[in-house]
Amino acid sequence: KFQVGAYRFLLLSFSVVDILISIVHFISVPAIHMTEFGFIFYTFRFMNESTAVGVAMNLLFVALFYQTFVLLAFHYVYRYVLLCNPPWLRWIGGANPWRNWISLAIIVDVLYIGGFMLAIQGGWMPNDDTRRAFDPMLQESYNLDLSAPNKPGYLGITYKARQEDGSLVWLIQSLISLMLVLLLFFGSGFVMIFCIWKIRVALKRTDIQLANRTRHMQSQLFRALLVQTIVPTLTSYGPLGLVFFIPLTGLNLGGWGTICMMTTALFPMIDPFLVLLLVAGYRAKLPMFLRNLVSSSIVPSTVTTTDHRRESKKTSNIER
Repeated sequence: KFQVGAYRFLLLSFSVVDILISIVHFISVPAIHMTEFGFIFYTFRFMNESTAVGVAMNLLFVALFYQTFVLLAFHYVYRYVLLCNPPWLRWIGGANPWRNWISLAIIVDVLYIGGFMLAIQGGWMPNDDTRRAFDPMLQESYNLDLSAPNKPGYLGITYKARQEDGSLVWLIQSLISLMLVLLLFFGSGFVMIFCIWKIRVALKRTDIQLANRTRHMQSQLFRALLVQTIVPTLTSYGPLGLVFFIPLTGLNLGGWGTICMMTTALFPMIDPFLVLLLVAGYRAKLPMFLRNLVSSSIVPSTVTTTDHRRESKKTSNIER
């Protein structure tokens, strides 16, 4: 029997976040416009709403999107603690491990997402300067008016401010906000790389007492987790990294930022299939699940048809 223990709840949490991201992506239709001095993030379907509503929707998408970062890192930490049992994290599996894991997850998540919200508050919130900076190009490209009476909500950052002579001057506060985002981003990446290194070493060691079946299962889960890291790096983290860095070079890529945003919708759609295909236990159960699904949809119609025939027979006998 294939079992993954408490790890199934981490897989479930990943699936829930994937579903929520897809729903919010569909409802909001997010877009990004890049310029030579910064970029603006907004949601097409909420541009007619007030500033507060638009900003709230943008923040919701950001919070859900960056949940994947902290969840991926937490996946690796869980596997690292389970396989390596390091002394400095041994307290997690001590008295009341459920409480310890849940408490750790909540604290880390609040600090991580709170850090992004702090960075956004310092450099991305709407103000008169960014409205004036981004309004002409949004009106020209998309017929969107940031100076409309409802004052549409968005998240926009300007790394440079244009002076009267046309030159651009770096804005220190915006760069500090960017550095905080990068610190959080690379911080989670460092945690994952550290855990990958330790887990690979642990799986290759022969002095660690693991049954062959358990070692094989852990290897499969580890490979699945690696793919779950590589795919979003290519479809989500990499493209959005370009959105952050390209404006620093002075290049104006305009609506290509929206293309980068569209690629982020790919991973939530394919993530569940990655786990199903890469983990043998899930892959083996998939045909049985599909058969049960098909049979459950056929049985009601069969029962209905049988009942209809019986009813027709009764009616025929009465008429006779």
